[in-house]
Amino acid sequence: MSTEVHEVVIVGAGLAGLTAAYVLRQHGIPAILLEREPDLGLSWQRRHPQLTLNTHRSLSTLPDSRYPAGTGAFPKRNAVVQHLRDFAREHAFDIRHGVTVREITRDASGVLNIACGDGDLQARHVIMAVGRDTERQFPPWPGLESYEGDVRHAADFGDALSYAGRSVLVVGGGNSGFDVLNHLSRVKTGPVWFSVRRGPSILPKRLFRFAVHRLSPIMQALPTPVVDRMIAITQFLAFGRLARLGFPEGAHDAATRLVHQQIAIPVDDGAIAAIRRKQVSVVRGVHSLERNAVILEDGRRLAPDVVIVATGYGSAALAHSKGHDGDGLWHVGLTPSLTSYFRQTRLEATRVAKAIKRSSGN
Repeated sequence: MSTEVHEVVIVGAGLAGLTAAYVLRQHGIPAILLEREPDLGLSWQRRHPQLTLNTHRSLSTLPDSRYPAGTGAFPKRNAVVQHLRDFAREHAFDIRHGVTVREITRDASGVLNIACGDGDLQARHVIMAVGRDTERQFPPWPGLESYEGDVRHAADFGDALSYAGRSVLVVGGGNSGFDVLNHLSRVKTGPVWFSVRRGPSILPKRLFRFAVHRLSPIMQALPTPVVDRMIAITQFLAFGRLARLGFPEGAHDAATRLVHQQIAIPVDDGAIAAIRRKQVSVVRGVHSLERNAVILEDGRRLAPDVVIVATGYGSAALAHSKGHDGDGLWHVGLTPSLTSYFRQTRLEATRVAKAIKRSSGN
């Protein structure tokens, strides 16, 4: 690798990296992108084939671009992958594939050193754009290591059809948990249990045939407590009192948790209907595991064919870079919003580009 000091190096050429490269170019700032995968969109392709965005097509595009005519209101996995690739090809970004970044440090002159698998690069600024869903997180359940059953993260859900006839325990009432249930609701499974510790704040994908997410730009502009209330009312109109389906009483604080804890809001697309028709049973949280059983907090014992852990992700971005925004090191694509990751990432990239522009004295 060259010892040239680059103006900006972007780590990751996914949604966030491509957005950052585009915005930087608009501000007259050159950048190269380092991508560990041999092609774009492979992390999307590894997800289950039924994967569909919960955000509306009109709010889920890369900057100043659009999906082809005929794309569904909520784009599917392959449409998003093609969107990424078309965008990168159109703008001819300098993307270097097959590069794994191990660590980023700063030398005495303030230049950032990017340690890669086959050599080092140097840059005045580094933007970490590797996403927030890179590290699977598992709860520290007692007995997990000795459990002999099939335990997998929601990221490894695979094809929903592979669960036909099988009993499944889905753990976690957040966005990933409901996504899994949405897809299982369309399959003739065995018994399905949904383990939750708190009542969900959940939005329907459509209400009276209207795509609810299209209102998100308006909601984004309102005070957070007002949005909490709006989400609670929408949830009630769509589903009634979820406590009647076995859920704990909810706190109705979806927007507050999104803003302060960066917890995305779940979207229903079949899960609640599956609970109503008894295909899915809501149960208590998981207490521990034994060799052949899952023990719930109320003492109930389950022996599912598969346990799907939908308790979230972590990001490798902060671990690799050992720092936070400023002094040449920046992060984009880590914050969920009411609108979409696409829109939020462009806002973050614009903020970073302006800061880099100021620091260069231009």
